[in-house]
Amino acid sequence: MQDHEFRHILNDEIHGRPGLAVTAPARITHLAYTLGKDDSDPFLQVAKLCDALGVKPPGEGARHHSVELAAGLFKYERHGEFYRISVTAQNTREKQEAISLLPLGWIDKLPGKRLVAIHTEILSKDMKVPTAQFLKKYFGHEDLAGSRVSHGRATVWTDFKIGADGYTRMLIHDQGLTPLSLGRVSRRIHEIETYRMMALLAFPLALDLQRRIGPLEKSLAETIESMLSTQGIEEDARLLASLSTTARDVEEMSNRSSFRFAAARAYSALVTKRIAELGEERAINYQRIGVFLDRRFSPAMTTCFAVAERIADLARRSERASNLLRTRVDIALEGQNQQLLRSMEARTRQQLMLQETVEGISVVAISYYLFNIVAIFANGAAKHFFGEGAAFPDWALVPLILLLVWWGIRRLKRRIRKSHPDIQTTPRTSPKVATAASPLGERK
Repeated sequence: MQDHEFRHILNDEIHGRPGLAVTAPARITHLAYTLGKDDSDPFLQVAKLCDALGVKPPGEGARHHSVELAAGLFKYERHGEFYRISVTAQNTREKQEAISLLPLGWIDKLPGKRLVAIHTEILSKDMKVPTAQFLKKYFGHEDLAGSRVSHGRATVWTDFKIGADGYTRMLIHDQGLTPLSLGRVSRRIHEIETYRMMALLAFPLALDLQRRIGPLEKSLAETIESMLSTQGIEEDARLLASLSTTARDVEEMSNRSSFRFAAARAYSALVTKRIAELGEERAINYQRIGVFLDRRFSPAMTTCFAVAERIADLARRSERASNLLRTRVDIALEGQNQQLLRSMEARTRQQLMLQETVEGISVVAISYYLFNIVAIFANGAAKHFFGEGAAFPDWALVPLILLLVWWGIRRLKRRIRKSHPDIQTTPRTSPKVATAASPLGERK
């Protein structure tokens, strides 16, 4: 029995992100970096960290790796266009952040650009519930989002703001969760922030494209309006050139934004899913995290999706207008071709009539010269055989010679037609008009 070549890879995929058991009190530092085409593989830096710590390095090309630290855990996860790093200091009441467990300067050597940086503090259930005054002092302000999660067994607070140290702060109060459940809660709130930021990468692009779409929509509307009021191939050619320019600009915007908007849609769906998985309940005096994001995050996503739809609609409209204009140009060219063929037919008829006239004249001319030759011969023969006074009746040769010349020319024309069947000596009365290819585009 032969296994499929991807069996183990596909089976290991669902085990690639094992749950993290977190024992409170704890501190977690979560980082996410985007990667450009010129950035190195973060796998190399993770391997160097393992060598420095004296632990087993990740396997070649590994997308997930966990390292046990002296007082916590290090995790690395590689995704499509970003990677995440988290450091967890467990069962600690120290004020130092979890990132202090890593060698000094190692973070600074990571490739890519930092998009997400979060310091999360987890309070144990035997610690007092944070008061409003404590939260104000902890975050520096009162504009917070807070939710009771996991059926009321934990409370989460955050402001989704970047502090002076470059980190967003989150606070979790454990109120009876198991270590695995607490790990899942912390992972979900980190993923919400990570996927939120990844989705919002499309927002600056949407604002830029929004400024460009307006003039293109106006130009397309003016071109369509001109199609209704103008006639003539030259004017149609000008309108078609304008439509081609619009279509080119729209295609450029579509190529530039299609991936980013599609990714934003996927990340936005993940944000919604992770919020639902939290099982939120309202914490007193605070907006739920889901409500907070819905009022601030959803409008940005709506803008991105609206811009994507406007681009798609603009592409469809410009394509329809181009097809209609090309059809009109083709029909006009067909009319011109019909007139040209009718003119050519008339000229052919005239040439044929002239040819037949010339043929008639040529019969007379040939007969004249042939008559003279035959007459000289006949008269000479009569004098030879019958004496000097003898004369041949020349006039009797005229009908015969005319008949012979006419018959000869007719026979010659027949042989030419037989050897060249494509040559027609008489024009068609109803020619089939060929459609000329449009120089402005093929007919649809």
